[in-house]
Amino acid sequence: MKLLIVEDEKHIRQGIVDMLLLEGFDVYEADSVSQALNRLHHESMDAVLCDHHLPDGESFDVLLALSGEYPIPLIMMTAFGNRELVSKAFAAGVYDYVSKPIRFDELLARLGRLEEKLLLRHRIRESEKEFQDRGELATLGASTAMQQVQRFIEKVGASQVPILLQGETGVGKGMVARLLHSRSQMKEQPFVRVNCAAIPQELLESELFGHKKGAFSGADQHRQGLLASAGKGTVFLDELVELPLNMQSKLLHVLDERSFRPVGDDKEYTFHARVIAASNYNFEQAVKDGKFREDLYFRLNVMPLSIPPLRERTGDIVPLAHRLLSQICSEWGRNTPEFTPEQGVWLESQTWRGNVRELRNVLERGLLMGDDNHLELSEATNIHVSEALKLADACHDFEKRYIQQVIEKASGDKAKAAQMLGIGISTLYRKLDAT
Repeated sequence: MKLLIVEDEKHIRQGIVDMLLLEGFDVYEADSVSQALNRLHHESMDAVLCDHHLPDGESFDVLLALSGEYPIPLIMMTAFGNRELVSKAFAAGVYDYVSKPIRFDELLARLGRLEEKLLLRHRIRESEKEFQDRGELATLGASTAMQQVQRFIEKVGASQVPILLQGETGVGKGMVARLLHSRSQMKEQPFVRVNCAAIPQELLESELFGHKKGAFSGADQHRQGLLASAGKGTVFLDELVELPLNMQSKLLHVLDERSFRPVGDDKEYTFHARVIAASNYNFEQAVKDGKFREDLYFRLNVMPLSIPPLRERTGDIVPLAHRLLSQICSEWGRNTPEFTPEQGVWLESQTWRGNVRELRNVLERGLLMGDDNHLELSEATNIHVSEALKLADACHDFEKRYIQQVIEKASGDKAKAAQMLGIGISTLYRKLDAT
C-alpha cells in the first residue's frame, strides 16, 4: 500500500514514516501542500495521511487534488479534533481522521481497515473490467467453476444438440440458457421459456403444442403452441422434471420425430427449435424415483452441464453483488453505495440457499433498511443468517484463507507474502499464529 505522509514537523513525520516502513508500507513524504501536490502529480498513491494545518494551506487544499471516479482517500491528522472541524472534514470528503499526538495502534487499525476497503474496491474494479472485456459471459463470474461454464457456452452454444442444465434454484440456469441461445446460429430467432411447473396440467398439451379451433370447449380459434412459436430458435424447458409422465412421452416423440401435432388436429407439423432443459431436481435421481422417463433423460442428456451454487464460488459473490446492487439502484433511481470490508466478508460467509435470487433479495432489503449512501447488511436482512458464520468467525476464516493463498502465490516465501499483503513480517507471523 503506497502512502503519502504530509506533515511539516520533521520529527513527527519521521516517526510516522519509520513506523509505517516497519509495517511494510510503501511510504512517501511531503512537508507542504505544494510538495504534496507535486508528489501526487508524479506518483500514484493509494492514500494520503495529511496534517490539517500546513505552512501554505490546509488538508482541504490537498483533498481538492484527489479527484476522479475513484478518489484517493485522505486521512486527516489534527491536534484540534473539535466536532465542527470533523463535521466539516467529512462533508468535504475526508475519508477518516486521527488525533494528535498519534497513537500508532489506532493509526494502524485505521490503515488496515482502509487497505481492506481498497482491496475490495480493486476486486470489484477488476470484475467490472472483465465484464467490459468479455461481455455478457463475464456476468457469470470469474471463479474456476464459472470459467468452465463460460467455456461450455462458447463451445456448445453454436450447436443444435439438446442441452441438460442442472443446478439449485436461483443459480442462473435461465441466464445460461439465454447465453447459449445468443451463441447459436439462430440467435435472431425466438427464445421461448416454458416453466413446466407453472402451467396447469389440463392446459399443458394445448400450451405446448397448440390446438385447432373447436378441439375442446372454449377453443373458439386456432392457437399456436409454445413449441411452434420458437420457430428455429430455442425452447427452454425449465423445471422439466415437473412435467407429467404422459406429457414426457409426447415430448419424447417430438424430439425423436422432430414433429408435433396440435390438439384436435390430424396434421403433423415440423419442429425446428433446439431444446434446452433444466431442473433443480437431479435428473438421474428423478429417473430412479419414477418421476422422469429414462428414455427421455437419455434423449436430452447429450450435453449436460451442472451449474455450481453460489456458496461454492465465494470469489464471485462480492463482484456479483456489486453488479446487482448497481442494477437495483439504477432501477430505483438511487445512488449506489459501496460495500465496506465487513460487508464483503459478511456476504461471502452466507450460505445463499436461494443463490443469486436470494442475494438480490437481501440487497433490496439492505437498501430499504439503509439510506442513500449506506447499505444495511445484517441479520435482519438475511432470513437464513442462522446458518451463517458470526462476523468475527467469518473475518477470521476469510483472513486465514487469504493469507494462505498469498503465501502460496509467493511460493512459500513469507517475507515476500508480507510484502504482497502490505504488512510487516512480524504482523504476518502474528496473524498466522492467531489463525
